[in-house]
Amino acid sequence: MKLFFSPGACCMSCHIALEESKTPFELVYVGKKAEPAVKENFLKINPVGAVPAFQLDDGKVLTQNIAILSYIADQKPEANLLAKVGTFERAETMKWLSFVAADLHKSFSPVFRLDAITTNTECQKDAKNWVFSNINKYLSVLETHLKDKTFLVGERFSIADCYLYTVYQWTSRISFPTDKLPNLNRYSENISKRPSVIAVHEREAKY
Repeated sequence: MKLFFSPGACCMSCHIALEESKTPFELVYVGKKAEPAVKENFLKINPVGAVPAFQLDDGKVLTQNIAILSYIADQKPEANLLAKVGTFERAETMKWLSFVAADLHKSFSPVFRLDAITTNTECQKDAKNWVFSNINKYLSVLETHLKDKTFLVGERFSIADCYLYTVYQWTSRISFPTDKLPNLNRYSENISKRPSVIAVHEREAKY
C-alpha cells in the first residue's frame, strides 16, 4: 500500500494512523520538490492533485482524510482507532472527524493562499483577521471540549485525534496565538509524545 503525501499537510493524519495501526505501507513524496514524473503519475492517481491519496495493493485508490482514516481503522480493529459500527462512540468519533475536516481544516485554508486571493496588502490583512477569527471560533469549541480530557472521544486515541493533532500544528506555521488554549496545548503535547507521532515527525522531516 502507498500513501502519497507532502510533509506537514493534512495527510500527516493518515500517516499517523498507519503507524499507530502498524500497517505496512510505502510513502510516496509528491510535495513541491518531487520529480516531474512523480507529480505526473500522482495526477493519474488523483486528478485533483491533492493529498492524501492512498493506493491499495490491488491498485484501488482512496482520497479524502475521513475515508482513508476510517478504512485504515477498520482494517486493523485491534488498534482500537475507531469503535464498532452502530456504537455511539463511533458516531461521536465521526462527528469530531467531520468537525475537523469541514470546519477547522477549511478555516485555515485561505491563510495559506493569501497571495492567490489578492496581492493587495491591506486586503490580505483584512482576510487574515477574518481567517484568524474563524480559526479561533472552532478552536474555542475544542478547547472547551478537551477540559479534563486526554482524547477527543472516550479514553483512547482515535483517528479523530490523528486529524486534530495534525491540523493544530498549523497554528505555529501561521503564528496563530495559542496562549489562551491551555487544554489544546496540553492535548497536543501529550499526543506529540506517542511513539507513532514521533516516528512520523522524524520521517517527514527528511523531505
